[in-house]
Amino acid sequence: LSVVSINVIARQAGYGYFSDQYASGTGTGFVIDTQGHIVTNYHVVEGANRIEVNFFDGRIVRGELVAGDRDSDIAVIRVSDVPADMLVPITFGDSNALFIGREVVAIGSPFNQPWTMTTGIISALNRSIRGLNNYSIGSVIQTDAAINPGNSGGPLLNLQGQVNGVHSQIIRRTSNNSGIGLPIPS
Repeated sequence: LSVVSINVIARQAGYGYFSDQYASGTGTGFVIDTQGHIVTNYHVVEGANRIEVNFFDGRIVRGELVAGDRDSDIAVIRVSDVPADMLVPITFGDSNALFIGREVVAIGSPFNQPWTMTTGIISALNRSIRGLNNYSIGSVIQTDAAINPGNSGGPLLNLQGQVNGVHSQIIRRTSNNSGIGLPIPS
């Protein structure tokens, strides 16, 4: 109930007769409080003209970008049309307590297939990835849980259901999962 699917519409500059074009994208996020704040990746909502948040029970509401950090690829959006008693905040785990071989669960919306769950282990720790401004993000987690386009912004959970990371990038030769997912630590 804490994980949401995110759809975005963004205006892109066009050429010629059609000067404006719209692109859409999908991602994932998770509720962090009863005021309607949701964490996702900045690259999911960057440049969005419209953010649509889809809840597990079928509710679809509009979200607004509250804060974003391109360097860390983290953003917070807010939904205001959802009563506090219908928002289920997720709990955070201690990403410093992770170890190689620990079982984890990835939840997200790969290829626009909401609420998909995959399992795996922590494959490595202390990886480094590039943020959107070529800033290095350190202490990144590596997992073999299947993470694909659309999982971005979703939680990497321990078996107690606590967030240990936010799915950000995958290493791949194609557009599909290659078994190397890189969540930003919680």
